[in-house]
Amino acid sequence: MLKRLRDLFVDGVLLALPLGAAAYLLHKVLGAVVKALAPVSHLFPDARWFGVGALDLAALALLVAALTGLGGFARSAPGRRLAETLEGVVLSKIPGYLIFKSVVTGFSGDDRDTGLRPALVAFDDNTVLGFVVEASDSADSLTIFVPSAPSAASGSVVLVPHARVQMLDVSTAAAMRAMKQRGLGLQQLTRPAPPDSPARLGERRE
Repeated sequence: MLKRLRDLFVDGVLLALPLGAAAYLLHKVLGAVVKALAPVSHLFPDARWFGVGALDLAALALLVAALTGLGGFARSAPGRRLAETLEGVVLSKIPGYLIFKSVVTGFSGDDRDTGLRPALVAFDDNTVLGFVVEASDSADSLTIFVPSAPSAASGSVVLVPHARVQMLDVSTAAAMRAMKQRGLGLQQLTRPAPPDSPARLGERRE
């Protein structure tokens, strides 16, 4: 019982760290934008809605516009190179970053590679839900992350032969939801991916 509580506490800490860092950074950036708009604050009404002032709303709208523009830059060739460099040097070393990135990208409907692709991994006496971290046509095995349900903040990393891995044609967010619900809905997600699906990209070509 104590070991289970310890594991749950560690999972919670590992998940809270990147989320807390993101929330803190967003709070600081929003505060900086509000200060930058201070010289023109007289142009905004003094009314407040649910405790939020017009200046705060303007700062939030400006931040959303800036992030949207940054997203457009991230899809350009220089932006992708910069993002890959930052990921490799800094972001990938933050606990839970790949999971957070995969879930957010799943909600966005983007078909780009998010670093984690849902798959079923067959072992000797059972089949588990896992996520392909690395795949190569020249390698005999895939690198698989098998999370500890219901939290994905920790788990095991294993090398598994291609033949034991069945890619799933579902988003990372959908697979994470099934895992957090202790497998509820997983049966509907276990259909094989069609040959032309992006989920097949990680599989070895015959």
